[in-house]
Amino acid sequence: MATSWTNLSKRVAMGMVAVVAIYLLAALAGSIFPANQSWQSSDDGIELFVETNGLHTGIIMPIWSDVHDWGDLVQPEHMLDPSKYGTHILVGWGHAGVYRNAEHWKDLRVKDAVSAVTGSSDTLLHVYHLNYPQVYPHYRRSLKVSQAEYHKIVNAILPRFSAGPDGQPQPSKGYGSDDVFYQSDGYYSAFHTCNNWTNTVLRQAGIRTARWSPFQGGVMRWIPEQIAP
Repeated sequence: MATSWTNLSKRVAMGMVAVVAIYLLAALAGSIFPANQSWQSSDDGIELFVETNGLHTGIIMPIWSDVHDWGDLVQPEHMLDPSKYGTHILVGWGHAGVYRNAEHWKDLRVKDAVSAVTGSSDTLLHVYHLNYPQVYPHYRRSLKVSQAEYHKIVNAILPRFSAGPDGQPQPSKGYGSDDVFYQSDGYYSAFHTCNNWTNTVLRQAGIRTARWSPFQGGVMRWIPEQIAP
């Protein structure tokens, strides 16, 4: 009987290793073969940024442009310090437990990691406020998109804001005085992560990016580094 349990345990362990290996290989393949390969940055387009903190990625957009005004949803009174309301917002989407409890990798809790892998509809949008952002080669990169491309990006993000009974967005405290969490719609899983959300928003707008990237490296790979001014 003990031998049977030992053999079963070995098979289960080998199966789990195989699943993880296949997942990692798929992530690698999805990140090294680009979608929208012929896309070119628009010299006179709207400047956006993609940023990573090593765990999450997000898209930095101007609060106001000719295409869209985010001020209707993202308002100063949602912040702990309204004076930190910026010229731009950094928007990311992800698993609520991971977002709230793991600003950095070292903070990640096992139960949040398990929930993120198995799947959860408990999701959030995370919005940071920035003033006149600049590029930083290792974690923030710039791209210019056409108005039509930016319109697609906006239309991909807007439905993620979950409205309350009053029809308004539902903000809650972020990490500090310059960021806010918003209740969101969508289902998070190992196949649709925070980074894959960023990647999908860019890909569906026609911008060159990974075909599929659950990790931040695959998103940043396709945005050239620039020299900071």
